[in-house]
Amino acid sequence: MKITDIEVIKVRVPYHDGIYELMTRRNLYQIDHVYKVHTDDGITGIGDGSFQSDESLQRFIGRNPFEFMSGWAPTPLQQAFYDIMGKSLGVPVHQLLGEKVNDKASFGYWSIDMTPEEWAAEAKHAYSIGYRLHKIKARPWFEVREQVEAIAEGVPDDFQLRVDANDSFETPQRTLEVARQLKDFNIESFETPIPQSDIEGYQEIKQHTDMPITIHFGNPDPVKAIRANMNDSFIIAYPDSRAANAKREAIVSDSAHLPVWIQIVGLGITTCYVMHLAAVMKNATMPSITLNALRAYDIVTPSTIPLDEGYATIPDKPGLGVELDENALDNCRV
Repeated sequence: MKITDIEVIKVRVPYHDGIYELMTRRNLYQIDHVYKVHTDDGITGIGDGSFQSDESLQRFIGRNPFEFMSGWAPTPLQQAFYDIMGKSLGVPVHQLLGEKVNDKASFGYWSIDMTPEEWAAEAKHAYSIGYRLHKIKARPWFEVREQVEAIAEGVPDDFQLRVDANDSFETPQRTLEVARQLKDFNIESFETPIPQSDIEGYQEIKQHTDMPITIHFGNPDPVKAIRANMNDSFIIAYPDSRAANAKREAIVSDSAHLPVWIQIVGLGITTCYVMHLAAVMKNATMPSITLNALRAYDIVTPSTIPLDEGYATIPDKPGLGVELDENALDNCRV
């Protein structure tokens, strides 16, 4: 089997009506790319993600997709290669990645910084389509307690919040103050409250609050982070995520008995790919983030949403388990 052509389709999948204007004004994640990888066996694999230059794509023409079992190709192409391999062998992608240990994958919703009213509306929308966790971007130009209060008033008590500060809490003291303000709300974790290089700062936070702390894997060195006991979980996230790296990082985290969650921004194909990754990671128990649910519609069939109480059932069909919805794809071509 040889790769004969890689078709690149530039797309702009609109956000749902509630955030369309906001996300457009901020120019956030407007453009994506869908990849169709064709082979001489007549099998086509699909992927979505960041732009890959024609020069980089040409490196894969004439190669056998099975050469990339190790998972070092760019993420959208890796998705398509695994899709081809699975379809060729008649097995789901997770069977190519390892032993299936999870039948379902948990997903969370996502919001950029917004007014309390906007966050509350998004939380209600997220809950209505099956999400039970909402990752929210805390920023100093909004009062985070007011935002969280607005969400809590509009959704049931089982709706959790993941507060992502992107190190904007700056100091352990400020982090502890925010933790005190939010202690009565259903907070799943604080994500990167202060710069991740500040190991002693994280130790101080951990010493004075039981608020769970999650950080991105790799900064600082994960062995240092684990030995310092500076966090309660890890984020496996890349702009160009590779399956082999993700699996390795999950194993390292699991050795320290720490859960992980996966974050790869993308569309429906990426969401399905994340499901297969989570299927073989026994500690991938925290809700993953892909942002696909923010779109007005899905570009794959069957749709990767809605969820059931925050969980999606991992596909067992050959390949990724989804196909492109060509009509939806035509509606968002650029």
